[in-house]
Amino acid sequence: MTLWHARGWQYLYLGRNWLFNFKSKYAGRLGLIFLAVLMIASAISVPTFQSYLEPYFSQSGRLDSLRALFLSLGGAMIGATAIAFSLIMFAMQVNVERMPHGLFSKFSSDVKLLGAFTSTFSLALIIAVFSLIPNKSWVSAATLATVWFSFLIILLFVLAYRRALALISPTMQLDLVVNNTKRDFKLWDRAIKRTTPLLRENENDGAEGDELRTKCDMDRVTYFQLHPNWTSSADQAISYCIAFSRRYAEQGDHEVSRVALNGIVAINALYIKSKGKTFFSNSDFFDNPLASDTFLTSTLEHFRKNIQVGISRKDEQFIEQNLHSLLQLTQLYLSIEYGDAHAARSHAHLVTGYLTSAVESVIPHDMADVLIEGVSLLGNAGRLIVQNDKPEHIATISEKIAQVACTGAVNKNYRPITQVAVKQLASLTFELLRSKSWDVTFAIKEVRYDVKLIAKIYLKIPDTPLTREHNKSLAPYYGTSNDTLIAWFTDLANALSNAEPGDEAAQRVVSHIEKWGDRLYQTEKELLLLAIEKRSQLTLDLIHWIVHITKLLLAVSCSDVCDVHHRDKLRKSAIWLISVFSWVPDDEETIKYIETYRIADNIFESAVDAHKRGCDIEALEIRSLLLSWTRKAGKYQTGWASLESACCGLACLNLILELPDEKLFTDIDTYISKDDASNFDIRSRAASELHEEADKYRSGYGHSNIDMAMVHANQSRLSILLHGIADHLCPETHGIGIVESSSES
Repeated sequence: MTLWHARGWQYLYLGRNWLFNFKSKYAGRLGLIFLAVLMIASAISVPTFQSYLEPYFSQSGRLDSLRALFLSLGGAMIGATAIAFSLIMFAMQVNVERMPHGLFSKFSSDVKLLGAFTSTFSLALIIAVFSLIPNKSWVSAATLATVWFSFLIILLFVLAYRRALALISPTMQLDLVVNNTKRDFKLWDRAIKRTTPLLRENENDGAEGDELRTKCDMDRVTYFQLHPNWTSSADQAISYCIAFSRRYAEQGDHEVSRVALNGIVAINALYIKSKGKTFFSNSDFFDNPLASDTFLTSTLEHFRKNIQVGISRKDEQFIEQNLHSLLQLTQLYLSIEYGDAHAARSHAHLVTGYLTSAVESVIPHDMADVLIEGVSLLGNAGRLIVQNDKPEHIATISEKIAQVACTGAVNKNYRPITQVAVKQLASLTFELLRSKSWDVTFAIKEVRYDVKLIAKIYLKIPDTPLTREHNKSLAPYYGTSNDTLIAWFTDLANALSNAEPGDEAAQRVVSHIEKWGDRLYQTEKELLLLAIEKRSQLTLDLIHWIVHITKLLLAVSCSDVCDVHHRDKLRKSAIWLISVFSWVPDDEETIKYIETYRIADNIFESAVDAHKRGCDIEALEIRSLLLSWTRKAGKYQTGWASLESACCGLACLNLILELPDEKLFTDIDTYISKDDASNFDIRSRAASELHEEADKYRSGYGHSNIDMAMVHANQSRLSILLHGIADHLCPETHGIGIVESSSES
């Protein structure tokens, strides 16, 4: 019963919504049709109605009374018309200060409003004229006409009242401005089509002219040059919208200012559609006088001044509205058709220049919320350019985002902006990896450099385990949550693993990832060493990020869509990236600090992952890195059992990679033979721990990757290896251990 009750309500809501949509679309048309049908039916029924009324008015005096009624009613209607429209025009005049003068003169002469006044006055006059009917044969027609005219007069009063309300409504005024501009552009478009045959009549340009005509609409170019004032109506409409936006924003009515700014965007869309294929882009080698567009430049200047007005008023909402409009114009200008398909979207670049300058101009005025919104819009603009233009053009946007992000290092109020900015850069990086363009090398390097700049500046400010400013600020790029670069990259790598070998889009993504991974180790090495030097909490995120990206690069290299060339480069980049750990300074304090993050366990995890993916050569190289870390960390008493933990990892890798035991023992012998090997105390203590570990019973749980590997390893083989490592690690006690064991026996 409850289910049927719920379904009944749902059907009721659906029916109500359908009825509302039907009324909004067809109510006016249906009403006109209904009135027309009733009027036709009334006209047809005049003879029948006359047969009933004529006997009544046959008596003397009754027809005179009817004539007097018509005269009185007509006079009353004329008076009512005058009074009603006087009040309506007064209401229009009272609202004159709410609109520009040009609009007032336009709306005060509104055709519909004046037409309603003329119609009601005429209908009232006709009713009065019915008092002159000559005889009773006119009674039926005059009576029905009077009834209909009275009804129409009342209806026109209502419509005129609603029209007056619409005319004094600022949002309706803006809609009328846009519609008038649309109508004007259509007239110009029609005129161009009518003039085109005349323009082509005497042309004889040959093959070169035909080729140019296929790329550009030269007929429109010629016509626009002959009529340079064809945009005057649109220019006036833009100025009206600007005036509305500033005035109502000053009054605090930001809803109207938003509609006004949307109107500017709509007018620009109409302009671009009307101009068609007559746009030209700037060239790096020569100036093209047709590339400059006064209308578009004037629009952008209006927005620049609007933002300056908003800054002077401290009107954050108004500034954000203008920034949003600039982003809409960016998307709009990216759709402009140029003669050359490979031409730069110079007008879109101009808008992004205004957008970046606008965001930058807000920095000194302590408007954190505006900057957060501005940085987000810059990121959106960058993604639009990557999707619709050459990726290298986002370099300026990326640089500005980084500059705004760096302000958080000196102004604590701006630190939330940094996190938003880093997320935009992470998003741009991911968008570049998915770009449809084949050449993203420059853009990827620029974005990577900007991220490094932010990280290096933030690593210079104090950080504590409680505040974790470094982690929070750089989390969207170096974090491991579900909304970070690592998460997006992981999904992309999984998609590539399922792609078909001949998938061109997937091959392009692999190429982008290879370019992104090239020399990635240099950036991460600098940041990791700086984070270690500053004892930053970001160190942990960097370690996990390096390990995870190494896995992903190897995963992409193993996908079916990856060719041999990119496979080799990806695997080389992965090895260089994980080898960043070999650059950790070799001093006791640094080793003690970095060992809190279990470097050996992370290296071991990378080696095992490489082996699982069939990258055995890379797994052996990572094993060499683990051996190197064993030598480096094993020299010091860190408190984290560094030497024995690394030795356990090497033993597990020997079993996983199926290496001979003698190779590991030889590596241990080589290690202790070096001058910088661990001292006797550390080696003997580690050997003792390894002997105990070899004889330990292990359950199905471990605290680290090495522990878990030991749990799942062949216990007898592992025990032999651990005893052997212990004996080779501390040969001084090897004989003693044997004698003690024999004595105990």
